[in-house]
Amino acid sequence: MINWLSYVWLGMVWLLGFGSGAAKRRPVAGRYEQPLTTTYSTSLRYNIYTFNISAADTGAVRELTVKAYRGDLLLTNFKTRIDGAIVNAEVADLDNNRFPELYVYSTSNGSGSFGRVYGWQFLLERKVDIRLVDWQKPGAGYMGHDSLWIERDILCRKFPVYRPGDTNAEPTGGVIMMRYRLQPAGEAYTLSAEQ
Repeated sequence: MINWLSYVWLGMVWLLGFGSGAAKRRPVAGRYEQPLTTTYSTSLRYNIYTFNISAADTGAVRELTVKAYRGDLLLTNFKTRIDGAIVNAEVADLDNNRFPELYVYSTSNGSGSFGRVYGWQFLLERKVDIRLVDWQKPGAGYMGHDSLWIERDILCRKFPVYRPGDTNAEPTGGVIMMRYRLQPAGEAYTLSAEQ
């Protein structure tokens, strides 16, 4: 009889706690999850220069953060918006002036994976933008799927060629390789395709 009364009393206490909202305030395991954020992050060196690069890895348009150092001195810390996901970053000196350039490669979302290059040259007292010339439409049959890399003093771009009727996954027109050289253009620099 005493055991039965104990269970009834405990049940009443539990019901009173539930009715007052106390049960609603108790956390339940697994119910509260922190959202996961992924980022692209890398650090690159060129002689005494160091570049720390990071960007959120979600969304069609992302914010890229670059911190550039010469030794221990912070040269610049800037943010810019980029299209698509970052796939790689490289430091080079394509114009052989002994000042480094930073190149960040991204690909657009979707099945085309259109490649894009973002670049800056870090001179003694300032950062200079590197612009792309005739980048968007390199020729007939282009549908994205770019591969980008630096080889000596050239930025290389390779992509498949699509013929009419080709599916996105099966191009039949071979592969085109393009080479881009860095050239001064007033206060900025340009990457121009070799002819």
